[in-house]
Amino acid sequence: MKIITQYEVQDWYAGANDLASSLKSIGMQSGDLSLPEMPYHLQVAISSLAKADPSATIPIERFSSISFFSLCKGLFLPLSGLADQRATEIFGFACQSKSIASTQASTQLIETFLDTDVGLSFCQKIACLLGDPFEGRRSMFRRDSLLRLLQSVSLQARGDVLDELTRVGDIAIVFAKHANVIKQTEPLTAAEVLAALNAMPDLTATNRFDLLRSLLERCGRMEAYYLVKLVLRAAGFGFEYQGPMLATAIAKQFNVSTESVEHAIALTDPINVAKVLTEHGPQGLRAIQLKPLSPVRPALASVGGEQIAKFPVWVERKYDGIRLLLHKASDVTGSTLCGAYTRNRKDWLELIPGLDRTIAMLPAANAIVDGELFGTILDLEGPRPASVYEVFAMLQGEPVRPVTLKFAAFDLLYMNNVDLTSQPLHQRRAALSTLISPMLQQPTPLPILFAEGQLANNKEDVNRFFHHFRAQGYEGIIAKDLLGTYHVATRDPSWIKRKPEITLDLVITGGTMAVTTKESAGMFGSYVIAARSVTPGGAPFEIVGDVAGLDVVRDRQIQNDVMQRGLLTGRKFERQSASGTRPGWEFSPQIVVTVKFEGIIRENVTGKLSLRDPKIAMIRADKTANEADTTQAMDELYLNQRLS
Repeated sequence: MKIITQYEVQDWYAGANDLASSLKSIGMQSGDLSLPEMPYHLQVAISSLAKADPSATIPIERFSSISFFSLCKGLFLPLSGLADQRATEIFGFACQSKSIASTQASTQLIETFLDTDVGLSFCQKIACLLGDPFEGRRSMFRRDSLLRLLQSVSLQARGDVLDELTRVGDIAIVFAKHANVIKQTEPLTAAEVLAALNAMPDLTATNRFDLLRSLLERCGRMEAYYLVKLVLRAAGFGFEYQGPMLATAIAKQFNVSTESVEHAIALTDPINVAKVLTEHGPQGLRAIQLKPLSPVRPALASVGGEQIAKFPVWVERKYDGIRLLLHKASDVTGSTLCGAYTRNRKDWLELIPGLDRTIAMLPAANAIVDGELFGTILDLEGPRPASVYEVFAMLQGEPVRPVTLKFAAFDLLYMNNVDLTSQPLHQRRAALSTLISPMLQQPTPLPILFAEGQLANNKEDVNRFFHHFRAQGYEGIIAKDLLGTYHVATRDPSWIKRKPEITLDLVITGGTMAVTTKESAGMFGSYVIAARSVTPGGAPFEIVGDVAGLDVVRDRQIQNDVMQRGLLTGRKFERQSASGTRPGWEFSPQIVVTVKFEGIIRENVTGKLSLRDPKIAMIRADKTANEADTTQAMDELYLNQRLS
């Protein structure tokens, strides 16, 4: 009798050319992955690779790489920004990660990681940097599923797990606390973890549980922590605002222009761009084109209605709503698919009643329409435009009062297999009018309209239109160059918005502890706000002031977001206030808020800008940190303030 060892099973399994036939040859069904003495996650990883290329032999060396622990400690830990003291507390051993508080340090770490042979493919490295092992797909695993998994691993009742989560706030920390400090067994390799997680979306719910349980059995505290972060795609590395850094790194790797990579990323995502370059080389970028159901980020307007230097300009009303790109795609059989994508490319089609049927009614085989979802409210004084907060509340099923939702279309990017982004605005609007006009003559499930506007020949015209739209209750105006092309995923200098209040979209980077004893008070009494820095090599965000929270409900929303997403870095700070020095905690910069203020102040000694009497107007759940306003925008507002 010959005893078959685990290693021989692995060798046989890895060398099988026809995996399904090989499984059947030993009396197993092709869908049954249970093999003796082989970790389940490794079976899944090998099977997934075999299905991707059935004719190839999968060598076991495919999973030879640096350990997952080394990847966590050398890359994930410094990129996530956890303070050494906080990391030591969570992981149970002394952590001394190199500080990467500046973009220069981040760039150096990324370049070193991409240039070093660690046993991972370039696409896997990009996936690591983005904290997305599923390469753009949904993990099919949510926080509630992780709670059930933790119950089975820790053998605790659900109530006990929830109590522990309430105390800690971050489910990744709870998993870390239940793991051994450092596993003494043979370590997981980074390659096997990434391959197993990449296969997870294709598994059944039961098999997904088994896969994660198999991985967690061999995880220490740090590995368990970052494994959960990867599963939830909540690694918090901040690459939403460091996109240009990734584009530069990818361009350098394949010796192509940064501009071509940035354009390709705007139309898809960094992982897909890396895949295309790996498989097809630079010429493959030409195949990445604007297409319906491939979400892109829209063009954005710049701040400052007084900066219009070129006339005539097209002036249209600015809606206080949610930016959406409507996608329609049809095939030769007449089958239609629709999408409604936000600024950060999330599909909100199912959240908006009737929108799918309205998009399907567009008289075109395929189209991409840019516009704004807004609403109207009937008050005692008559109908008025709803605020974006009231629109959000309506979509969440918690309206203060009923809101009638509508969609205002103001641009057309694509129609009937033609990319229109390179055409001037006046041609795009003419095509949009042709597309929308038939729908204005008939009722639609969600009312759709053509955004109103008029040509302005001088500043007096701009002021007149501004006050006209303001009198109707709208947020303001946007002035656009009629000869300008559409700049995907870019803040277009030829689109200039003007609003009556001085507002900026800023990032919350910390919270000072509340000192009141009121029951309605939350954990944090005020928040530190910051603008995106444009200083080369400096910190990515620059603090511009402190601001009190919102009402109790939305203040708690911020606090819950901080805790559930694990945004506490563990670094303490002190901020001066009218009542003296107050302690606080640093946050990972991911929550964006609209801040209104009375003016901008420049300090005489440091020269830094700060806001006068800032107040949070609303939480911008539809915006990422990459879309926050910059210190340069503040400089321009300060200059206009001085000149006026």
